[in-house]
Order: sequence, then structure tokens, then C-alpha cells
Amino acid sequence: MKKKSWLPILCLCLSLLWSLPAWAANQVAPGVRQWSFQKTNWEGKPYLGHVLEVDPKQRFTEIRPIMGNDLVGSKEVLSSMAERTGAVAAINGGFFDTGSGIPVGNVIIDGKAEYISDILRTSFGLTNDGSMVVGYLSPQVKLAINGSELKLNGINMDPLSNGLVLYSPAWNKDIPASMKLMLYPAEEGSFRMEPSYSGIPAPAGGYILAGYGQSASQLVSIQAGTRARVSLDMPENWQNIRHGLSGGPLLVEGGLPVEQAINEGLWGSVLQAAPRTAIGITANQKILLVVVDGRIDSSAGLTLEELAYLMIELGSVQAVALDGGGSSEMWVKGQIVNTPSDKRERALGNGLVIIQQMPVYIDQQRAYFDVPPQVENGRTLVPMRKIFEQLGAEIAWDAEAKKVTATRGEQIIELTVGSSAAVVNGNKVTLDVPAKVLDSRTLVPLRFVGEALGADVNYVTSGGPTIYIDSRGGTGDVK
Repeated sequence: MKKKSWLPILCLCLSLLWSLPAWAANQVAPGVRQWSFQKTNWEGKPYLGHVLEVDPKQRFTEIRPIMGNDLVGSKEVLSSMAERTGAVAAINGGFFDTGSGIPVGNVIIDGKAEYISDILRTSFGLTNDGSMVVGYLSPQVKLAINGSELKLNGINMDPLSNGLVLYSPAWNKDIPASMKLMLYPAEEGSFRMEPSYSGIPAPAGGYILAGYGQSASQLVSIQAGTRARVSLDMPENWQNIRHGLSGGPLLVEGGLPVEQAINEGLWGSVLQAAPRTAIGITANQKILLVVVDGRIDSSAGLTLEELAYLMIELGSVQAVALDGGGSSEMWVKGQIVNTPSDKRERALGNGLVIIQQMPVYIDQQRAYFDVPPQVENGRTLVPMRKIFEQLGAEIAWDAEAKKVTATRGEQIIELTVGSSAAVVNGNKVTLDVPAKVLDSRTLVPLRFVGEALGADVNYVTSGGPTIYIDSRGGTGDVK
């Protein structure tokens, strides 16, 4: 069979798309640019497009999937997702059930699967070094116990008639399984298995293992204290991804357009011109996040085939469509820059936010800041209120004295802005560097967090500087 040549068609289509110049690009943040443009589609109708170009190698730059309210099956408008995470920009994410908010496909955040599906839709993955992986992903979830291995049906799934399912803290619905076990984080990435009781959610960083129907019998003989390991059986080129999300269909592969919509279960009106969202990567490893307006007088939208050619025109060598229609949105520094076809923001099951801040995890949960951590004179300063409140402390601010008082149980911590000392339970503690105020937020030395609250604070440099705070221990390796 003679291989079809795309080059003549590609040149013709790109010439048709290239009709009007783009508007000037705006520098949103270091390594992040945004611009809009107006062109005509293949039917000669105008459409408006919006592009975010991201350099993923820029320090602390992260393109991160976010679930509505950080829960599976919850919905949230894009502006709320962006604002609460301290994002500089954001777009809508993958498909979801508009009623329940449950994802259609896979959601992987920080290397941890929050939702796994066997649906045949293209997924993309992002690594710590800024690379993007594209392909079909249907990982097998496995649980290793006492030398044997259990194959699980999935993670955070609706109840089954028969099967084994893991539930993370992101699942806040009932789990009506006949047999359940708690998996508490233990040493070296393992989990300690204990009985589960009704109404108790999955522990931070852990899971509930639920057995439905006949599969529940596989859990009966497991003893309290048994150690287990959870793993995802991933293709080799996906094993180092940090974040992953399903979209579909595949648009561009090797710099050429791909027609995969019908193969991925998309047909009918979905193939017509509509609002679109896509993610792509260029030959020089820049990530493109693209939104096209549609179904409005000023913008007719694009078909999926036209979207593929647009992504190539913008420089993509690989590209994947994301959810479109009324979900297509782009948020940049406090405002929606496109025109949603619903004339308002739609509540989304998930989105993608662009964050530029040192990652901080408190009891294994990601913390977000409107004022990110700062490095000053070789010391890391972190927002006091956000971290202390997440660790269960109450904060009081004396504006006249410029003094912060934090109370956690019997611990009382007093700190004055600009002072190189604090008072903890009546005892004076010297700070590495004085506390400072930045954009109305009080920042304190990271080491002080551990000393004041007895938390285990670790500053990890491998894979990019990251702060881990564990309320259960003493101070670790901090700066």
C-alpha cells in the first residue's frame, strides 16, 4: 500500500488558516507568554484563538492537573481553581461527566493515580524535566501483600458489583463495600493495613481498600499490621511522569495531523466546528495550551481536523485535544481571556493550572500560596498563616504591634515582623533571618516552622527544590 503524503494537503490547509496576524504576545510570567489571534476556518468563517506558551524548564514552573475542589467527582469553575492555587494562568482539562464531575479517563497527580479508566482515549503525561509523553494509557493497579499480588479494578471508582478498588482522600463519597481495610503510610513507601470503620475517610497519603461482592473474600484473611505496596503497571516511557491526564483525540504525531476521533469514540456533532482546547509540545520543548472560541457570532470554532492543523501551524510536533464546547476556557492573571460559549464559566471536573512556586507538601498534601515561598540569603521563607493553619494552628494578627500570635493546643508562638527573634511558649527563639511582610503576607524562616510546632521539615533538592512538612515528627534537613 502506498503511504499517503500529507505535505501538499498540509501546505494548502496552513495557507487557508493563515489569514490574519496574531495580536501582540504578553509576558505573563517568566517563561510564560500569552497571545490571541483571529483567523478564518476552512469554511471561511472567522474564529478567535488564544495561546499560552510555557517553558517547562523555567525554575519552579509546573503545569499541574487540578480536580474540582481537589476531589474526584466534584466540580469547580476555572477561575476558582486558578486563584486558590496561586496560578499565573490556567485552562480547562480533560473530559468529565457533567452531572457527577467524574473524569472520563485517567488523572495522575504527583505520580499518584487519582482516577484510572480503561477508556480508549489519548492521554498526555508531564515529567519533572519538562518532557511530554503522549499515547494510550490504561495502567493496571496492583497491590503486593506477603509475596502475593492482587490485581485491582481501579482507583476512586463508583461502587462495583464485584471487584477490588482503592480509594484515596480525594474520594469523599460513600464506599458501600462489604469488606474494607485502611492503608496507612509506613516506611519506605509501603502501607500498613488496618481494619476500616464506617465514616472514617482514607488517611492522608494513604487509601481505603474496598472489596465488593465475591472479591471481598480476598481481604478477609489479611491481618492487622500487614505491610503492602501499591504500584501502577505503566508502559516504560510513562514510568517517570509526574502528572497525567486523559483527553482525546490525538491530533498531531511527529509533526503530522492524525485522524483518530472516530477510533477514540468521538462522532456526530462532536466532529462539527465547536469551541476547542488542546495541549501540544514544540520541537524546542515548549508546551502550548490552546483555546479556540466557538458557537458565538465572532467565532465559529474549529473541527477536530482543523484543530490539528492549527496546532501544527503553532509549532506542535505532538498534540492532544482536551475537553471542548462550553468547557473551553483560558484564565490569565485574574480574568478569563476567551469568550465561553455558555456566556459564563462552566463548573469543571478538572483543569490545568500553570504554577510558579516552590512546591510545599504538608502531611503529604500539596499546599498552595497566593504569595509563594521565597529564598533570601540562602534561607527559605514560607507564608506563616497558610502553613500554620493547615497544621491546625489558630492565627491572630496585631496590626499596631505588627505581631503574629499562633496557638496550637498548648503551644503559643509570638512573632514580630522585622524581629530576628520569636517567643515559643515563653521562651525566646532566634530566627535565621527576620520575618518579613510581602503582599500582606507574613513570611517566616522554614526552619522556624519545625522548631515552633515540632514538625518534621525537609528541604529536598533532587527533582527540583521541594519542601515536605510532616506534623508528626521533629525538624529534619531544612534551610
